[in-house]
Parts: sequence; C-alpha cells; structure tokens
Amino acid sequence: MDPLTLLAAAKASYEALKAGIAVGKELQHMASDMGSLFDSVAAITRTAADPKGSLMSGKSAQQIAMEAYAAKAEADQMMEDLKNHFIGEFGIAAWDRVLSHTTQIKKQQRADALQAAKDQDELTHSVMMWGAAFLAVIVVLVCFVLVAIGLVSR
Repeated sequence: MDPLTLLAAAKASYEALKAGIAVGKELQHMASDMGSLFDSVAAITRTAADPKGSLMSGKSAQQIAMEAYAAKAEADQMMEDLKNHFIGEFGIAAWDRVLSHTTQIKKQQRADALQAAKDQDELTHSVMMWGAAFLAVIVVLVCFVLVAIGLVSR
C-alpha cells in the first residue's frame, strides 16, 4: 500500500486519540484507536523498509523513497507523542508491558495462523485420502456387480 495512504490512516487514528485525550477521555477507552495507530505505523514501517509494492505506482524511485521516509518519520513522531501521553498517565512500566504484550500477541497470532493452515492442509489430505478410498471401493463393487450379472467376462 502507498505510504501516504497508510499515513492518512495513522493520522486519523492519532487525531482521534488526541481529541480523546483533550476532552479527558482515558487511554484505555481508546484502545481501538490505539490499535489502529499501531497497525498503521507497523504497515508504514514495513513499507518504508521494503517499498517494492509502491514501485508499480508510476512514481520515481526517489519519490517513493522520500514518501516512505517522510511517512515513517511522521509516524514515528506520532508514536512518540502517544508514548509520552501514555507514560504520563500510566508510567513507563505500563508502556513496556503494553509493548511486551503486543509482541506476545503478535507471535501467538502468527503461530495460530500457521497452525490453522497446517490443520487445513491435514484436513484436505484426509478428505482426499478417504475420498480416494471410497471411490476405489465403489469401483470394485461396480466391477463385482457387473461380473455377477454377466455384463463383463472374467
């Protein structure tokens, strides 16, 4: 995805968080906005590190690199501001726990996705094996029936 589009999504989440903080809303009640900001910043970081997907957009390499750099720098600043607000309200230990939990959850989600894919592959394999066995039994039974009624010579 285009770094500028990702940055727009990050800005929307960030502005919602800033507005919530300004009216005294507690950060834990803005978890979806925080999650959206984290996701957008992660996507910007991936795009900035490997902007190959943006190369097909008709832009020059320099333009893509500059957009990716600028988006990453702005996203980093938004995350730094959010971090400062969060630490101000809950302390640095809470921020560290959030980051640690985020890492653990992402690892678990990846492991769950890999396990689901493995389970799906095993199910597909089992269905194909049982289907082949069932088909073989049907073919053998049809042959016996045809021999029994004399349509096929031995």
